[in-house]
Amino acid sequence: MISLHGAYFGDNFGDLLLLEIFKNWVTENNDCEVVLPMTGVVQKLPKENLRKHFPHIAMGLKSFQEWQSVVYFGGGYFGEPDWARGQKFKLHWWNRRFIKTHILPAELSIWKDIPYGIFGVEVGPISNILLRTELKRILNRAKFLSVRNVESKQYIENDLGINRDIVVAPDAALTINKEDIPYQSIEDIDQFLKPYRDNILLGIHAPGNFLGNTAQSQRMREGLITVLKSYSDVMPVVFSDNTLNRSVTCEELANLIKSTTGKECLSLPFQGIWETVALISRLSALLTTKLHVGIVAYALQVYCESFATHQKTPKFYRVIDCSERCKMVNEITSVDMVVEKINRAVKFANTVDPRLFMQWETVRNEALINRDLVHKLIEKVY
Repeated sequence: MISLHGAYFGDNFGDLLLLEIFKNWVTENNDCEVVLPMTGVVQKLPKENLRKHFPHIAMGLKSFQEWQSVVYFGGGYFGEPDWARGQKFKLHWWNRRFIKTHILPAELSIWKDIPYGIFGVEVGPISNILLRTELKRILNRAKFLSVRNVESKQYIENDLGINRDIVVAPDAALTINKEDIPYQSIEDIDQFLKPYRDNILLGIHAPGNFLGNTAQSQRMREGLITVLKSYSDVMPVVFSDNTLNRSVTCEELANLIKSTTGKECLSLPFQGIWETVALISRLSALLTTKLHVGIVAYALQVYCESFATHQKTPKFYRVIDCSERCKMVNEITSVDMVVEKINRAVKFANTVDPRLFMQWETVRNEALINRDLVHKLIEKVY
């Protein structure tokens, strides 16, 4: 039995997609059983939500005596949010959840001498002294360690003072291709988009960020409406990437677009992992505030402009040498900045110019190093 651990608690597309990818890598050369150890121990949503996406996977800690190996898979969960930065001694709720959620699988592995690996994660920053000590311990003890950007490697070596082999391998979601998408998922999305296939399909992801009360959200709304009014052949497609009240925000932004532009606007709340990948693959261009929708767009060679809300997102666009496509939301100081970005997305819609994806083959091959390392770990026990 292989224990597979990550940040799959929030019913979030990126984390669920990484779980799907690593589950497939773990099992593709053997028939081992996979368990999600912390589901039911720490969670934001009931098991039933995860069961919708992974109906046959084992869950919980009861079987830990049967673990043969533990795979920590990609995500940004080894780094604290901005608001926790610099708090060395205060053990606030995020610290406590981090210890309970992400430390325990490794500590059980160390206790029982079970080999484990950490693959494709982002590390740092961590300010709390207790958390830093625990993080150093589990990073040091891992049989294999790969991180998704050079900043994480530098943090481990320079800030945590760890001297060990560290592989830099980009996010595993970069390995996705169109052939991975199940036929039914593609068929469902094609039927949804069929009446509009002659339009420029402009995806607008994470609609809540366009609906906020901040000055930045207002500028994003105004910029979006301005651009949509100026193109008769652009069909906006609003979609979300999890089930937490996102159907409401999808409809709200779609209705706002309809009422202010007079255009038709498609709305698609989160349907599932592969349905979201299928939708991205069929879009002409894409606007997003999130990381993994942008990563999958690049993997599928769909042009994307990012309005980033998290510090980890610009790091990815540096990896692919496209920093100009990513702007932090808190740095948006004018409507014109938004208009420029969205106009650029429309300009490069449906473009297959390889100059827009110059690092595609390189980063995909480097991301596959994560798969090779997982196989090496599994081969030690199977």
